[in-house]
Amino acid sequence: MLKPQLRLHLTQRQRMVPKMIVASELMMMNVAQLEERLERLIEENPLVEIQENTRCYGCGEVIVVYLERCPRCGRLLHPQEVQEFAWEEMAFLGKKRNWREILEEEVETFVELTEEEEKVFRLLLMHLDNSGFLKVSTKRLAFSLQLEEDKLLVVIERLRQAGFTGFAASDALEFLIIQALQLGLLQGDLEVLRREIVNQPEKFEKILAPHRDQLFFSPAQLFESTLLGQERGELPEENSVVPDAEIVEVTKSDFEVVLYTPSSLNLNLNEEVLSIYYAQRKKMPAKELSFWQEKIQEAKEVISCLSYRHKLLLQVLEYIVMRESDFLTHGVRHFVPLRQRDIAEALGISISAVCQILCNKYLRFPDGVVRSVKFFFDASYPVKEAIRKIIDTEDPRHPLSDREIVAELQKYGFPIARRTCALYREELGILPSHLRRKFVSR
Repeated sequence: MLKPQLRLHLTQRQRMVPKMIVASELMMMNVAQLEERLERLIEENPLVEIQENTRCYGCGEVIVVYLERCPRCGRLLHPQEVQEFAWEEMAFLGKKRNWREILEEEVETFVELTEEEEKVFRLLLMHLDNSGFLKVSTKRLAFSLQLEEDKLLVVIERLRQAGFTGFAASDALEFLIIQALQLGLLQGDLEVLRREIVNQPEKFEKILAPHRDQLFFSPAQLFESTLLGQERGELPEENSVVPDAEIVEVTKSDFEVVLYTPSSLNLNLNEEVLSIYYAQRKKMPAKELSFWQEKIQEAKEVISCLSYRHKLLLQVLEYIVMRESDFLTHGVRHFVPLRQRDIAEALGISISAVCQILCNKYLRFPDGVVRSVKFFFDASYPVKEAIRKIIDTEDPRHPLSDREIVAELQKYGFPIARRTCALYREELGILPSHLRRKFVSR
């Protein structure tokens, strides 16, 4: 006869305070998304105003007049040209892929996992249904895969903290709770909140109602909205994008990073409104006082997190440019793919911070082309550039087959298989040899 038993299991999990949630949200936005977010904030919060002065995010100096360089640290303060540039994505220009393939690529590029954790991630990905839910319990999945359940939970938690919200959620309710926790709408343990919501669904619906535009009903819907949107080039002004920063060649072999921070991204507390609040707060009713305190707290958190975002982005990009200075000077033969773990260790920050600050960011290179930052983490880039060069110099009347391209790549020192060559050619958006011949003959 089975008897009910109580088993206590002690676990340690990170809890994000509201300021950390705001910082994480701002760090993962590019310039266009950030401008839209701050525009709404200025309209809703009377305590926030645009700061007209320029700030150097290297040393923190506030500069009143227009200067090309910071008088304290000497950094460049303004990009050469502030405009929209043609956007070039170095991979995925061929066939369209589903959210699973893009998710796998994004995780491999931006999340530092051990070899064992990568295997666990792929196993979890295989068991997600078409909506992105993990219908089987982690305990049962761990038993069937002969793994420890803690290993599955660690990988799931790491991916969620890296920005893949709701990864491996069991159902729509759990996914909505995870989003609500991330937005700061709810606080507490996931299982406890689930029981409360089942008992009082009206209360939960009332909390989520004002934020429906920010919520998704399944992980697949979220991944398709973000990841596939990037792959298909769904960017402003028909395949153009404003870069988050620019790599400027000051002198030969000497490069600097200049952040693109228009005045709309530099915020400050409105001292006039704040002084009115301090003068009237003793006479305010409790409800009005609570409103103003909430707005002051919101304004301070956003301004502080915005400054942290700019400083961290500049710090990470300067390190990347320093590591890739030989590539920027001498070309593709000197390209060395980076790892987020190396950046985090060199700068003394967490890997998740590096992942968040580089997510969805774009750089203008010295050649004038805007590329995604994940360019620096693509180990296949030198091979792809060699393939592009070989095909550009081929006889248009007799295009090279994939086998012939492989033979040419051997001369460049890239021994790869024909299948790999065909995959890279498709990702570059280049047609096979028989279609290239037809195209030229016309």
